[in-house]
Amino acid sequence: MLLIFVVGYLVGASQADDVPFFNNPEERLRNEIAKLTVERDADQITLRSLKSTLAEQASEISEMRDMLALYRGVMVPEETGDVVVLRASATDYDPLTQSLRVVTIVHRGASDYSKYEGELSISVEGRLTEQPHTIDLSSLDTATESGVFPIQFQYLQRIQVAVSLPEGFIPEIVVSSVTMDRPVKAALARRDAVELLISTEGGLEGAGGNASNNSER
Repeated sequence: MLLIFVVGYLVGASQADDVPFFNNPEERLRNEIAKLTVERDADQITLRSLKSTLAEQASEISEMRDMLALYRGVMVPEETGDVVVLRASATDYDPLTQSLRVVTIVHRGASDYSKYEGELSISVEGRLTEQPHTIDLSSLDTATESGVFPIQFQYLQRIQVAVSLPEGFIPEIVVSSVTMDRPVKAALARRDAVELLISTEGGLEGAGGNASNNSER
């Protein structure tokens, strides 16, 4: 009888030692914590992706609203007395590459003429070696030979200029000036602050010193 008890005890002890490690309560707790950690990380990735998507959609909606406001202003312009309207210039300045992009839109005023002709000049006021300095963008633009950007449209014209600025020059103000020849003689100008572009990829794409004139008729 004693022999049977001893043999049974030894067999039971051996089976207890053979219990898989993952059945250990402490190990099960570790596995549960690891699983919860993975789920938490997945939730954070999903949340970041959702926030990014919402931000992109908000940006697209804002751009669509701006475009709608622009075309509404073109088709039903306000009574300002000006033959044309010179919109605020959109600017992007990247200090890492000293590149500047300026987009200016000119469109018809309240009077309904069939054709508008004139010219646009764009200059940038800023500082060079701590001293006030002004640069005519047409002098840096390889596509412009006359020193001005010609404009000719029925409804609106979009002028885009992308240039590389001299080293050390810090742009502050964009000065846009329009001189109309047709349908009547007129001149107007405006000043807009330069916006700093936070670059993460080494600068503005396509800032090579060329201008493009896009007309919509």
